[in-house]
Amino acid sequence: MESTSHYKVIIAGGGLGGLTLAAMLRQLNVDYVVLERAKELRAVGAAISLAPNALRVLDQLGVYDVIRPQAQPVKRVDVYRNSTKWSSLSFEDVEDLYGYPVLKIERHAFHHALYDAAGGEAKTLFNAELVDVQDQPGSPVRVKLADGRELTADLVIGADGIRSATRRALARNLNAPKVVNTIKFTGRVHFSGYTAPLPHLKQEDIGVAHWIFLDRGSTLTTWPCIDNRQWFIGVMLAKPGEDPSASIWKDTSRKTIADIYGQAPHPFGKDGTFGNVLDHSERVIASNVFAETDFPSMAAGRVALLGDAGHAITSFFGQ
Repeated sequence: MESTSHYKVIIAGGGLGGLTLAAMLRQLNVDYVVLERAKELRAVGAAISLAPNALRVLDQLGVYDVIRPQAQPVKRVDVYRNSTKWSSLSFEDVEDLYGYPVLKIERHAFHHALYDAAGGEAKTLFNAELVDVQDQPGSPVRVKLADGRELTADLVIGADGIRSATRRALARNLNAPKVVNTIKFTGRVHFSGYTAPLPHLKQEDIGVAHWIFLDRGSTLTTWPCIDNRQWFIGVMLAKPGEDPSASIWKDTSRKTIADIYGQAPHPFGKDGTFGNVLDHSERVIASNVFAETDFPSMAAGRVALLGDAGHAITSFFGQ
């Protein structure tokens, strides 16, 4: 995009929250730019769940009709304790009740739809990592980037994630530097992934999710995605001595997850185990789970926080 030095609104972070805000501003004809530290829009994560309350907003932004053909509505959730089925929760009347279904969609596909709705390349600066924000009375808000560039704006929104540089700057502006690190390790580890189509599934399996409570405080869920693909999530207590300093585990492989969940029971495994589902995975992720604990304010002056930057939730639960 053509770069200028001043904008009405600067949005730090080209994730889901930042791009949703950008799409809203675009509809309101408010001048903005999205700063994204990555070199390009990359496939990150596995999939995402979108409930009717979110879909109603996305419909107003013109995104719903784009993602609907790429998403799978949930028909029901079967709940298990190990291999024993406890109950089933039907979702089949959700659309009649609320106007929209509950959808599961590959996160990257959803991310791309938001990116396009937010103006795409024309409104996004890649390789633009915000490192500081200065909000001084009588002058525009000044944003400093890692490569030395400086931009100004009337308003800055930090949507730059759980380790937000905008939040650090906001803490300084609030004279509260001691509370900058407001995230903590929850003591849990999150595994997830996205599979190729499972060719052995039957028609009655389409749209069926599974929530399996396993021993030792561990859970395993699988969620239906388009073309009989499965999005899986495993959550377990971290082992004693687990290093919580890094969010993402490097060198995660199928074996990493198979060593933990491979023998867990699962109705969609041809041999009755989750290991068979895992064998179809196209990508897997493992990460330590952090949560935001306390921060004095979501906004101060002309700087505000959005999403995980201001109120981080666990990566496997929430909307």
